[in-house]
Amino acid sequence: MALGDTEKLVGIGGELAVLNLEQACRYYKNYLDTFQVDVPMAVSFINRLLAESQKDLSDEARQLLEEAIRSAVQLEHFDPNILGIGITSGLTPGAEALQKVLEGTHVEPELYNQIRRASFKFQGREIRSICTNVLARHPMAVQYANMLLHMDFFDGQPPCKALAGFRCPKVLLPLWQKKLFNHYAGLGNDAAALPLWEQVKGQADDPFTLSRAAEMLRRAGDIDGAMALYERAFALDPLQRPYALRLDALRQPFQPDHGLVHTKRVCIYLYSFNKAKILGETLESLSHCAIGPARIKVLLNGCTDDSLAVAQKARDLFPDNEVEIITLPVNIGAPAARNWLLAQPTTRESDYVAFLDDDVYLQPDWLAHMLTVAESDPRIGNVGCKVVFPGKYRLLQYLYRHVSLTHEDAIRVSLPTPYQQYDIGLYDVIRETRVVMGCQHLLRVASLDDAPAFDIRYSPSQIDDTDHDLQLCMAGWKVFYCGTVTCVHRQESGTSIRSKLNLASQGSIMGNDIKFHYKWYEHKDALAALDSLNLHS
Repeated sequence: MALGDTEKLVGIGGELAVLNLEQACRYYKNYLDTFQVDVPMAVSFINRLLAESQKDLSDEARQLLEEAIRSAVQLEHFDPNILGIGITSGLTPGAEALQKVLEGTHVEPELYNQIRRASFKFQGREIRSICTNVLARHPMAVQYANMLLHMDFFDGQPPCKALAGFRCPKVLLPLWQKKLFNHYAGLGNDAAALPLWEQVKGQADDPFTLSRAAEMLRRAGDIDGAMALYERAFALDPLQRPYALRLDALRQPFQPDHGLVHTKRVCIYLYSFNKAKILGETLESLSHCAIGPARIKVLLNGCTDDSLAVAQKARDLFPDNEVEIITLPVNIGAPAARNWLLAQPTTRESDYVAFLDDDVYLQPDWLAHMLTVAESDPRIGNVGCKVVFPGKYRLLQYLYRHVSLTHEDAIRVSLPTPYQQYDIGLYDVIRETRVVMGCQHLLRVASLDDAPAFDIRYSPSQIDDTDHDLQLCMAGWKVFYCGTVTCVHRQESGTSIRSKLNLASQGSIMGNDIKFHYKWYEHKDALAALDSLNLHS
């Protein structure tokens, strides 16, 4: 593989482009099996299938294309390009009238086309300023108001003051109210969403609105109402498995066995590099958790700050637990630090090993939940959890992944979350997967016979946990996601939407992607079976 070939595989569209029609359809079905569909995924799939001769589409491909078109239009009523696809397909009645209103209220189109190509992450301030100024001059500029609302959701905040001056055309007002409802409910702002629900529930005819309303009702204690809305959502789009899984979870709530923290032998391992204050906060959070007699080991990975003093002081937080601090003279990187801890005699004396990053806030009963999942099947080798960013409204950071692409030019795991969704409860489920995040997970010690080490070629960090989970899967072990546990991860590493890494550090991660490809290349056919659909085929 020439390095330049990877440029063809950037993003969802690039991955879909290298797949044949049958493979592209499976790729999309895997996504629907995993996450609630979003605009980037739906539009990428639409573009891929529209590149095919329409007369050559199989019945399945046509069904998936229609699902994607309906989803895209339902999610983005105010995007003329998406509406155009809906009009051409004939699947979205009323789209023509919508498009005419959008055209009639659109202003400064050249400026709009410039900012719609800009990055919310890197150019958000400029985008917000432009939209605010245009809306002040043209209060009925629907597309600018829509972009500003998208910007607010991206930033995790209620609609900004500038939108109070937006004069929505009367014919669009019901859709705008539904959009505002989904904004508030999608954040989890029930106080603002509930009054809007009374106005929009009569037109809640799409699974996205119904799912957000379901979780709003669930938080208010109306479980029957939530289940009824999820039943409607799944009936409208039975290809989206997350609705079925959430419905099952509401019908039969997960019950953790809290006694397991006392009967199972557990080691809790942390490693850290120069994060003294954050490490102290993580240990403080751990001290408020029900961990029974678990042993705790903290490896200081060549720290030159006050981490040793912080860790020593934290001993007092665990009067009933054995606590050991290991200091290394140099930073050996994350994979080697994990291996150093796994090489401790206490590992083989235990039933389970839990790894925690040094920058997390923990749910107090996390260990009971994860042990209960692990004990449900002796072939479960690893259990992970739901990971979110900190903040008033918690953006999903990582849920679970499967193998999404095994191509000559690249081997990839799927996206860790759907695009720009907050933790409202949709993913509070237990399910088998292929990869979970390494910032908080529970390994069965017996599984380490088949995957005894984290691969140090991924030093200093990133992908080593993904690689290890795939090792377990290839050896016949199962990986499970426990969505009843939430880990708040103050991640500044990686390439996530809130990463603060510089370009050089991101380049190191991209280098690990190439290492990953070459390591697994000879096994790509076996890896292909580790998609999501094969878990229940």
